[in-house]
Amino acid sequence: MMDMKDQKAETFQIFAEIAKMDAVPEEGVVAFQFVMDDAGANWDELSDAAEGLGYSVEFYEAQDDEDEAVAEITTPVIALNAESLWTHEEQLTLLASIHGFAPDGWAFSGK
Repeated sequence: MMDMKDQKAETFQIFAEIAKMDAVPEEGVVAFQFVMDDAGANWDELSDAAEGLGYSVEFYEAQDDEDEAVAEITTPVIALNAESLWTHEEQLTLLASIHGFAPDGWAFSGK
């Protein structure tokens, strides 16, 4: 599992790089992807916990042997800045780790 301090630094760096390339909308949704990190990973418990916190959850099955199944957890509309993104990423990373999942990336879209 990635150290949270390193993960935060990486998120801020990636967000800054994206913002340099293109204008970031003031508000939008962020979709965080998580993959199974251990054999005891529980999709249903992760989904119930995330939905209970106001997130929406979609599951995507692996398409082939090279692919992994992914849980995608999406925020409601939030301010799109590194601090806001990290607040949700940290909460969801900790929640996902409890249920056997590890972070695998994120993407945002403006509203």
